[in-house]
Amino acid sequence: MSDGGSRPKSDGRKRRWEQHNTDRRRHIIAAAMTVLARDIAPGERLTTAQISAEAGVHRTGLYRHFRDRTDLDTAIQRAICDQLTAALVTSFELTGTPRDVVHRTVSTYVRWVAEHPAWTRFVEQDVSAESPTPLEETNAMLAEQLEASVAAFLAIVHADLTADDWSLVRPWVAGLVSGCMGAVRSWSGQTESRTGLDHFATFLADTIWLQVKGLGASRGIAIPQVPLETVPLDTVREAQPNDGSLR
Repeated sequence: MSDGGSRPKSDGRKRRWEQHNTDRRRHIIAAAMTVLARDIAPGERLTTAQISAEAGVHRTGLYRHFRDRTDLDTAIQRAICDQLTAALVTSFELTGTPRDVVHRTVSTYVRWVAEHPAWTRFVEQDVSAESPTPLEETNAMLAEQLEASVAAFLAIVHADLTADDWSLVRPWVAGLVSGCMGAVRSWSGQTESRTGLDHFATFLADTIWLQVKGLGASRGIAIPQVPLETVPLDTVREAQPNDGSLR
């Protein structure tokens, strides 16, 4: 038989194996996340025995679908980050006032952490020397969303920042994101003296909002309480710096 006749069969087997491997990886990752949520206290070690028992796979069978434990743990972390991202997507919608967006986003994140403490602790673990980690990638996504919000705020008042200030927006928002996550981590780690979720979320959102307002005030920019959905799209585009520093 010619090579041309045998190649389609080989390609078909390869595609079926790749799909099978993808499905099994997803099944194993879902099993690991179930064990984390149901059986593991935040910070406790997740074992391959627990994962394989939940997935119905022999422990040695796990590594038919993952290179090693690092690959498995990284895949679990990425799946957890995907869950967090999905939860936050709707809160990023530019509806309501700028303050509403800040409060909605912070509240969503605080509630997600409170509902998934073991997932949160697991995704924070240093399981690989590779960079960026799944959590770092998620942080970058959050920073991009906040940068977009800053641009929308400036569009509302038809204002702009100098080129030097634009170059500082990215590290500033990165600090906001990491600071928010650090505050939530500290709060969630408290026990008897922990403030209630609603009070903490409001307090944290207020502090972030004050930083946003403070930046505007320091540059002579007043941020009005105007619903973001009323801002014309063309105006928002004009508020972007010409040098592409926010892209």
